[in-house]
Amino acid sequence: MELLNELYAAEEAAAQNPAAAVPLPLLAEVQRSLVLLLAPFAPYLAHELWETLGEGSNLLRADWPKYDPALAKEDEIEIPVQVNGKLRGKVVVPADAGEDLVVQRALADAKVKAASAGKQILKKIFVPGKLLNLVVR
Repeated sequence: MELLNELYAAEEAAAQNPAAAVPLPLLAEVQRSLVLLLAPFAPYLAHELWETLGEGSNLLRADWPKYDPALAKEDEIEIPVQVNGKLRGKVVVPADAGEDLVVQRALADAKVKAASAGKQILKKIFVPGKLLNLVVR
């Protein structure tokens, strides 16, 4: 659905500014990949769309789209912050952020600040890329 929404946005932008239009070969490749990804979930619809795209080959024998993990990697991630095991906030940090940066951003968050105000931080439990839990008393 996100890919489809992006295609609609690109189509709308191209209508307003033809110079910024998506090249037709790229659009055709995206449509072909979208139909291939749809095939396991809606095989009859995907078969009809495959024929509409003018593909003469069998949809079931077509090569699956290639996956590039470097393109799928997130630049920023959202890490939940707990105080004494209760969710108090979320911070957005770079994907490769260390414990120091996550703790710094968490302590700057208003809800975390309110939950730990006037209390001493006894322990910081940090799971890289997943969670920060502050134990306070």
